[in-house]
Amino acid sequence: METDVLRLEVDRRLAPWFSHLGGDRTAYTNHVLRVIRLCDLLGERAGLDFVPSDREEFCTAVAFHDLGVWSANTFDYLAPSEQLAVDWLREHAREDLIPLVTTMIDDHHKLRPAADPADPVELLRRADAIDVEMAVLGRFGVRRGDYRALVAEFPEAGFHLRLLQFGAKRLRTHPLSPLPMIKW
Repeated sequence: METDVLRLEVDRRLAPWFSHLGGDRTAYTNHVLRVIRLCDLLGERAGLDFVPSDREEFCTAVAFHDLGVWSANTFDYLAPSEQLAVDWLREHAREDLIPLVTTMIDDHHKLRPAADPADPVELLRRADAIDVEMAVLGRFGVRRGDYRALVAEFPEAGFHLRLLQFGAKRLRTHPLSPLPMIKW
């Protein structure tokens, strides 16, 4: 999908939540755009016969995957993020995608592989990991230069600093459960 069209698709999903995102709107939107483009790169590497950014399940899962942080004001955000995606899919008569999209969101912070490398659940897990870790710990075959190009096109805009702030707040308030979204 062309970048302008992709940005419109992402904004269409996020628009009701712009006020919740506030000053983090650009940071989150660019994270979503980087992750979906990383899904495209990983999908190409896995030999997919489609481009993930052209598919409803990827656009929806990636747009909503972390949004619960802002919409529900919690760092325990998987369930709220899933519900936002479910609501979107129902509003757009795509109930058929609910099981896949909720699994994509629910498993996107698994530490171990969630599925085969070409599976949508695993593509999102890997793509998000690459961006959250800024391609430092693992790139799953994505070239460092390709990641740098994505960051140049969709700047970080304080996203990673914001994650650290949310994490520090969670650690202070829930020291025994600082990262509730992480799964084995």
